[in-house]
Amino acid sequence: MPRTSTAIEGLLSIADISRHFSLPESTTRYYCKRFSAFVPSVGEGRRRRYRPETLEVIATILEQMQKSRTAAAVEDALHARFPQNAPAIAHQSGAPVVTEIGGNVLPAAALQLMERQTVALEGIAQLLHVIVQQKNAPSLQADQIDGLRQDVETLRLLLESSEKTQQADLDQLRSWMAKVIQKKTLPETLSTPS
Repeated sequence: MPRTSTAIEGLLSIADISRHFSLPESTTRYYCKRFSAFVPSVGEGRRRRYRPETLEVIATILEQMQKSRTAAAVEDALHARFPQNAPAIAHQSGAPVVTEIGGNVLPAAALQLMERQTVALEGIAQLLHVIVQQKNAPSLQADQIDGLRQDVETLRLLLESSEKTQQADLDQLRSWMAKVIQKKTLPETLSTPS
C-alpha cells in the first residue's frame, strides 16, 4: 500500500504523491485533474502544488476505485467525505480557465478532444467492469460465456484503437507546440549576430 513521503509537511508535487502511493505519475495526474473539485492545491499549471490533505483524498479515490471502479461512484464518496474547492466549482460552472504549457495557450479544440477521449475511456472501463461482474456470476451457461469473451475482445480492440488515436492526437499536439515554439524563437535567432 502507500509508502512514506518525505514531503508531507510542505506542499506536494505530482511526483511526491505518486511516490507516496507507488502510482505512475500519469495516473496521479489524472486523479488530481478528474477529481480536482476535492483535491486541495495552490498555483497553476506546472507550478501547481498540492496540500498534504491531498494524500487522504487520493487514498479515498484509490479505495473507491477498487470497490466500485466508476468515477461517478468515486465522486459520490468524495462528496460525502470532503469539501469542494472554490476554483474547481467555478471551472465546473463554466467560468473560463486558461490552460498553458510552456507559456503557450493550448487551443480549446485540443482540450475538448482530450476530454472526449477521457470520457470514452471511462465508458470502456465501466463496460469492462460490468462484463467482469457478469463473468463471475455462477449460473452462466457456455453460450453466455462465449458471448462475454467476444464482448471482452471487442472492448479490447476499442481500447487499443482509442489509445492509438489518443497517441496520434498527442503527437499532433506536440508537433503543433513545436511549430509555435519555433515561430517564437526563429525571429530571435535571426536578430542575433553569429
